[in-house]
Amino acid sequence: MFKEVTKTILQNRNLQIVLLAGLVIQVITAITAVGFFHPDQHFQLLEFSSFQLQKENSAHVVWELKAMIRPTLQVYLFSGYTIICGWFKLNDPYAQMTVLRLILGILVFVVFNIITIAYLLKEKTKVIFYALLLLNFSFCFPYVRTLFSSEILSSLVFFGTVYWYDMRKNKLKDFPFLIFAGFLLSLSFYFRFQFGFAIAGFGLWMLIFERKYHKILPVAFGFIIGVALNAYLDYGFYHQWVFTPYQYYYSNIVQGKAASFGTSSFLVYIAVLVAVIAAPPLGIILFWYGIKATVKNINHPIIITTLFFVVGHCFVGHKEERFLYPVFNVLPLIVGLGLPYLLQFYDNCKTWLRYVINGILVFSVSLNIFLLIVFMVTPYSQTVYFSYLLKEKFKGTTTPIYCIQRTPFETESGLPLTFYRQSVHNIALKKIDSVGAIKDKNLYVTTTFNQSRDDKFKLDSLGYKQVAYSSGLLWGINEFLYSKNINSINDIWVLYKKDK
Repeated sequence: MFKEVTKTILQNRNLQIVLLAGLVIQVITAITAVGFFHPDQHFQLLEFSSFQLQKENSAHVVWELKAMIRPTLQVYLFSGYTIICGWFKLNDPYAQMTVLRLILGILVFVVFNIITIAYLLKEKTKVIFYALLLLNFSFCFPYVRTLFSSEILSSLVFFGTVYWYDMRKNKLKDFPFLIFAGFLLSLSFYFRFQFGFAIAGFGLWMLIFERKYHKILPVAFGFIIGVALNAYLDYGFYHQWVFTPYQYYYSNIVQGKAASFGTSSFLVYIAVLVAVIAAPPLGIILFWYGIKATVKNINHPIIITTLFFVVGHCFVGHKEERFLYPVFNVLPLIVGLGLPYLLQFYDNCKTWLRYVINGILVFSVSLNIFLLIVFMVTPYSQTVYFSYLLKEKFKGTTTPIYCIQRTPFETESGLPLTFYRQSVHNIALKKIDSVGAIKDKNLYVTTTFNQSRDDKFKLDSLGYKQVAYSSGLLWGINEFLYSKNINSINDIWVLYKKDK
């Protein structure tokens, strides 16, 4: 199958152009997407890794460490990665994360492009072309692919394993691979426990559609090996025997910890899926034809596992858009399987309706391009990116900076970002309560837009000028929103310097 994928790419220049342009976008996004999307990605991975390596850390500030609910497989991987970086003298945490985003982004890009092309080989080339356009140019997909998070690692391993298994399903004596496939499925489960929904879907597919029951036992055996290995890894991290899947379930479901963060209707996830397939309103049309493809191809291993994953999440009370990140990269494939029905409808519909569809297409493509550019140049975390700018600006100098209420090495809730702070020793950060605490001798002051917007004139009167932003574009947008009495974007940083 891989040879057929390669042959298809080599024979079609349009596919080559899409893939090359998509790779360029992926690389740029990996470089610019500094920071983290959600605090869990930072504290339960990077800070846990520093804790494991006995470096300065802030792992203790999150309750998951004491509760021992975090599987540590990904922590071990990151610890190993930082050790390897040390061998190559790559000790700067910002540089380490940039290289990691590049590696992960390109790997996910390659795997899911192969999966998409492989499963659409029986369709017309233009269907493959459109599916690849969605996969590589839908506004948030390149952005999400660079996340070193449990969502993306589990997605990569699970769907890569399902594809690999499906390509080898006709081999009669392949027991070592079957054991290895089960082992990989267990790794995807330990990257993110919610992939148990998708694994259940895969098991059902084996039972109902594949019906090669002799494969079930070796796959299950490989899964058990993976569970045993991860139990040992968790023991090495927590220094006591603990079954983290049960701990996670008990804390979040039985004790209701997850529900304490808020519950939502399943319609939230429907809205997320509609929004990310393509910029609206085109996403609504594509989502509908994706549903049609799901119904007509329910025996497809990718579709049934994705369906189980999404439906399973709909029954969980606490919902966040990031919980669906694992299935984002297979959405273009599912939509691609429904595109022949859409193209047939377009060819046979009335002229006026075709004009409407064309108008929707032009609007959505234009909006998608705009959003794609915004995502390409916007870091995950303005705070982390601003701390990086300060590090670069004051490199080689010892500089005191006064910070109003919080420093650029803290989250909005005040949690310390020790992983990044430990590499910046030359900047002395001193927190002050308000603009009124600024003294004449203070040369540099930093704060966020929301913390300083009501005191801007005080800073001006004291002779301070804005010299750096975490994002000049977002700062300008905030000034416009503030002038219209509209809520501004949180966490946009500025550095003030006093005129001498």
